Amino acid sequence: MNAIPAGEKTPLLKLEGIDKRFGGTHALKGISLEFYPGEVHAIAGENGAGKSTLIKLLTGAYIKSSGRMIWEGKEVSLSSPGDALALGIAAVHQEMVLCRHLTVAGNMFLGSESIRFSILREREMKRRAQAILDDLNFQISARAVLSDLTIGQQQLVAVARASMHHSRIAIFDEPTAYLTGNETSRLFDLIRRLYRAGVSIIYISH
Repeated sequence: MNAIPAGEKTPLLKLEGIDKRFGGTHALKGISLEFYPGEVHAIAGENGAGKSTLIKLLTGAYIKSSGRMIWEGKEVSLSSPGDALALGIAAVHQEMVLCRHLTVAGNMFLGSESIRFSILREREMKRRAQAILDDLNFQISARAVLSDLTIGQQQLVAVARASMHHSRIAIFDEPTAYLTGNETSRLFDLIRRLYRAGVSIIYISH
């Protein structure tokens, strides 16, 4: 589905002939795709089909072997996750990259902590994190330690963290694998909200 504005012609992101090789293994071959603002794309395939490789290329974890990546009409090279985040590409991975010993708020602000006079503003981060969680209707306490949550709740924390970065492309990798029915409904509510806001969604599934 899509909500491309009338007259929209330039893709947010365009892939042209993207290849990725690992030695003698040709993981991706000639991938050409276009992603416009306000679209939802589903990418489905069996294990080994190259879905994870594509995600890692889009998020800067892997560097393409050949081909072109064009962002708003200009060729770009993503050599690190920081490059992708700077453009507005964020991903929620099935294999979560969160810190189980930190609070929910600590995980949500990991790498972008609120600091004043060299002091971590934990109360402020917890307040802001709780406001985001409540707005998403995730029903999770920002003060909870991540390891005390279910796997599904931890996945929602990863989703909430990604939503904080005002992404222009949001990638969801098997996001419902550990979610209950109610949690899945809340996730889809967020996807619909992002879609209406003009974010391009990439949804990965088997």
